[in-house]
Amino acid sequence: MSSIKVLSTTTIYAPNHSNYHTIDLTPWDLQFLPFEVNQKGPLYHHPLKLDTSNQVEHLKQSLSSTLEFFPPFTGRLKITEHEDNNISCSITCNNEGALFVHATTENISVDDILGPTYLPRILYSFFSLNGVKNYQGTSEPLLAVQVTELVDGIFIGCTINHMVCDGTSIWHFINSWAKASKGCFDISKIPSFERWFPISIQRPIRFPFTIESQNNHSNNDIHKKEKSNLLERIFHFRKENIAKLKLKANLEAGTKNISSLQTLLTHIWRSIIRSKNLDPQEEVNYVVVIGVRPRLIPPLKENYFGNTMLVCVVTMKAGELLDYGGLGKGSWEMNKMISLHSDEKLKNHYENWLNRPCFISAGMFNSETLITGSSPRFDVYGNDFGWGKPVAVPIGGENKENGISYVSAGVEDGSMDLQVCLPYETLEAIGNDTEFMDFVSN
Repeated sequence: MSSIKVLSTTTIYAPNHSNYHTIDLTPWDLQFLPFEVNQKGPLYHHPLKLDTSNQVEHLKQSLSSTLEFFPPFTGRLKITEHEDNNISCSITCNNEGALFVHATTENISVDDILGPTYLPRILYSFFSLNGVKNYQGTSEPLLAVQVTELVDGIFIGCTINHMVCDGTSIWHFINSWAKASKGCFDISKIPSFERWFPISIQRPIRFPFTIESQNNHSNNDIHKKEKSNLLERIFHFRKENIAKLKLKANLEAGTKNISSLQTLLTHIWRSIIRSKNLDPQEEVNYVVVIGVRPRLIPPLKENYFGNTMLVCVVTMKAGELLDYGGLGKGSWEMNKMISLHSDEKLKNHYENWLNRPCFISAGMFNSETLITGSSPRFDVYGNDFGWGKPVAVPIGGENKENGISYVSAGVEDGSMDLQVCLPYETLEAIGNDTEFMDFVSN
């Protein structure tokens, strides 16, 4: 497969920018400081030999217009060292600019990306700022867009510093940009950048963090070798198959409260456990990322722009998952764990972080732990920049660890996609697992 050729790089500024303000960050933001940047990208199909030069220039202009409503994306992080060996971190909205890269490929088609069983690694070259950690946002752009031309398509790779926002806010921005590209500059929800803090808290939050220790971890040769052995595959589930799984799980658990997503995650969890032939008494973990917005009292507003998520863990014995009724057992345990996160628990978690800060970083979970991020609620297929509906919306190569997956809405209404990162042997075993694949519609 051919390489990527960069045609131009441009700094995009927000027009009419005069509000040089600072955004103090919450524990929900700060937990991502050592994490790698977030990468999302819609892939579009267009006719052969389409002249896209004018459209790329139009994307730059519409991006600039959209950034007027999203000033953090043209700012930079500010990390301040204090005398007590603590630091504080904030976003300075100084309009230093976002990065726009225009690239091309000689002979890569849309089918070359979507056709193979495993996602080709060339896909990672469709994104900028690969290898950048969030704390490097002091000098690196907080938003980088790479528009890559394929033979018969175009890919818009968005790399976003996770300190700025979560998936809900990312897709709010991308949805708004797509509408602006089609001539609609009316932002449906004007984003609010005021973070949520308890009344008595000192701002900005001070906490211990050393960049040196993060650099030492990132240079771990063993960890790099492990990542190089990982592959990715997208499993597609149609609405009707998800409904069958959900009904089965609820019947097994004797409830009606298990959701489609909880069922789907437990379904792949069981297949992965089957592939590993673990001792039935061995404990296995599933880390689920949950949203905070609707769970606080009062709920955060829909236009809250920032991170509002935390991770929680379901722990079970391998045998419990694989026994008869295991789909219902696993799904119900996941449901109960998520339900525990009340307003009181979330606020206690927030306060505990202030006393004992902890961070999400690469390699923090062992190989027997699975973790799923993103959400099927995000409007990933509603983004028409001028080439119609995306044909796929894959995730970039950053934050890819053994056992991590990302869930998103599928191309058909009510369907879901799971982009799963695992060693080749495990992915092959899942692909040959009829109990799992009977519900997959690839």
